[in-house]
Amino acid sequence: MRLVAFVMLVAAVVVGGCSSSTQQGAGKGATMGAVGGAVAGAVGSLIFGGNVVQGAVSGAAIGAATGAATGAVAGSMADSAAKEKTEKAAAGDPKIAELRKKIGDKNYSSALLLAQCRHQEAIASAQETVAASTDANEKAYALLLQGVAAEESGDKALASSLYPKIAQQNGGSADKARADSLEGMIKVQAVRREHGLPACK
Repeated sequence: MRLVAFVMLVAAVVVGGCSSSTQQGAGKGATMGAVGGAVAGAVGSLIFGGNVVQGAVSGAAIGAATGAATGAVAGSMADSAAKEKTEKAAAGDPKIAELRKKIGDKNYSSALLLAQCRHQEAIASAQETVAASTDANEKAYALLLQGVAAEESGDKALASSLYPKIAQQNGGSADKARADSLEGMIKVQAVRREHGLPACK
C-alpha cells in the first residue's frame, strides 16, 4: 500500500506543480513507465521466482513513478523546477534502484522497449547485455527477454536458437526455457491489455 501511496504522491506533485506540456509528458510517461515496469517485473518473476502478480504490480508502480518523472522532464525541458522535482522523486525511490540493480539498467531499458512492441530493438539491446555483462542474473534476464520478444514478434527461428542458451544460463531444459518464454509473452500481453494499450502488430 505504501508503494501505491508513493506513486499517487509523485503523480500529484508532478501534475499539480507543472506546466501543461509537463503534465502531458508525465501522463504518457507514467502509462509507458507502468507498462514497462510491469513487464520488467513479470519477466523477472520467471527467473527470480516470487509472486508473479506482486512482481508485476510492484514493477508497474515503480515504472509509473519513473515514467511520470521522465515524461514530465521530457515534456518541459525549460521548466527546470519541475525537472528538479521529478528527478529527485525518481532517484529517491529505493524500489526503483532495487529492480534496476537486480536486472541491470540496460535490461530495464530493454523491457521498456518490449512493452512498446519494439521487439527488434529490445532483442538488440538484450543481446548487448548478454555480450557485455558478467552478471549471471543480468545475462539470464536478457536471454529470457529475447526469447519473449522473439516469440511475440513471430521469429520462431531466433526463439528456438535461444532456448538452449536460456537453459544453460538458468539451469534447466530447452523445453522449460520455451515454456517460460511463452508464459512471459502471455504476461507481457496481459500487462498491455490491463493498461489499455493495443496489441502489437
